[in-house]
Amino acid sequence: MTKLEAIYSGWLTLPQTQRLLEVLNGTAAGDGEAATTRCVGGCVRDALMGVATPETEVDMATDLPPQEVMARLKTEGIKTVPTGIKHGTVSAILYQGDTALVYEITTLRVDMKTDGRHAEIAYTEDWNGDAARRDFTMNALYADADGTLHDPTGQGLADIKANRVRFIGDPQARIEEDYLRVLRYFRFHFRLTPEAEMDASALAACGAAAVPLRGLSGERKQQEMLKIMALPAAGKAALALRKADLLRPVLGVDAIGFAALDALLALDEKAGGGDPLLRLMSLLPSTEAAQTLATSLRLSNKQKMRLTKALEMPLDLAHLPAALYFDGAQAVADRALLALAHLADPASKDAAALHDAVAAAREFKKPKFPLTGAMMQKAGLANGPAMGAMSQTLERWWVENGFPDAAAVQAELTKRV
Repeated sequence: MTKLEAIYSGWLTLPQTQRLLEVLNGTAAGDGEAATTRCVGGCVRDALMGVATPETEVDMATDLPPQEVMARLKTEGIKTVPTGIKHGTVSAILYQGDTALVYEITTLRVDMKTDGRHAEIAYTEDWNGDAARRDFTMNALYADADGTLHDPTGQGLADIKANRVRFIGDPQARIEEDYLRVLRYFRFHFRLTPEAEMDASALAACGAAAVPLRGLSGERKQQEMLKIMALPAAGKAALALRKADLLRPVLGVDAIGFAALDALLALDEKAGGGDPLLRLMSLLPSTEAAQTLATSLRLSNKQKMRLTKALEMPLDLAHLPAALYFDGAQAVADRALLALAHLADPASKDAAALHDAVAAAREFKKPKFPLTGAMMQKAGLANGPAMGAMSQTLERWWVENGFPDAAAVQAELTKRV
C-alpha cells in the first residue's frame, strides 16, 4: 500500500489527530466496537502533491453514525459541535497549546437526490459510494492513522502523479449535483496544476453549465471567486474563465482589465502579498460595473463601500494627506495600486509617486482632530449650525496644514471668530 510522505503530513502524526482516530476507531481502551475512520480530502491531496496543509484543516470520514461519533467524543471529554449534523458532520475541537485544532468528521454518505444546489443524502458503510459522490478524483483519497492510502475511484493517485484535476466519473453529472463545482474545478486546477492543460471533457461540461451557474447564490459565488483571485495564478484563471464564457455569468459584468490584473499580480509578487477583492476591481470597466458585481456576488456593505471609494474618483496626489484623512488609508492604497496597474510606464515619475502613496497609506495612523466644543464656546460660538460649520472649516485647514497641535488650532480659531 502507498503511504503518505511524513514531511507533508505533519497533521497526521500530531498527538491530537492520532488520539481522535483511536477514539473513533475504538482502538483505545473502552472506546467501544471497532470502526473505521480515515483522513480525507484536501489534507491527503496536498500531502501527496507536496503542498503544506495547515494543521487546522483536517477532514475525516467515518462509518460511524453522527450520534455515535458525538457519544464517543463526549466519553473522552473531547469538545464537539454539531456543525452540519443534518448532513452527518460533527466538529471535534482539540488544542495544541493555545491553538484550536478543528476536525470535521463526516459519516460516509451517498447522494439520493440533488438539484444543483442541495443534496438529500443517506448514510452508508460503503467507502466506494462515499468516494463516488465527491467532486474530483484527487479529493477522494483516504488515509489511515498510519498513513496507508486508499483510492476507491482507482484514479486519484494516478491523476495526482499526472498533475491532472479530473471530475469523478461523468463531469456533467458531477456538475449537475452542484453547479459551484464549475468554479471549484478552475480553482483547484490553477492552484495545484496551473501549467498543465485543462481536461477537455471537464471544460466542455463547465461551459455547458453557464446558465445554471448564474443562478447560484451570490454568497457561494463570492466565496469561490475570492479564493480564485487569491491564487498566484489568478490572472490565468480569470482569463480561462472568460475564454470558457463563464466569467460574466459569475460576475454579472464583462471583465476587461486582464492586463491590469497581470500588472497587479506582478506588484503583489514584489510586495509579497495579494488582495483578492482588489484584483477583482482591476478587472472592472467602470463604477457602474462595480455596482453590478456587488449585487451579483452579494458583497457586504463594507465590501461595497470599499469598491465605491476605490473606483469613484482617481487619487489626488497633490492633496494626499486630505485623501488619507477623509477617505481612509485603504481607499488611498486601493486607488494608488489600481493606478499603478493601469500605468503605461511602470518606471515613470508618476509610478514613483504612486508607490510613495501606497507606502504612506500603509504607514498612516489617523490623528485625532484636537478642536473641542469647549474651545469653540470659549471663543464665543454658540451651539448650533455655526459651531458645526466652524468645525468643518477648521478641520479642513488642520489637515491641509499637516495636522498641527491644539495650540495652533486654538490660534486659528481665534483669528476666524
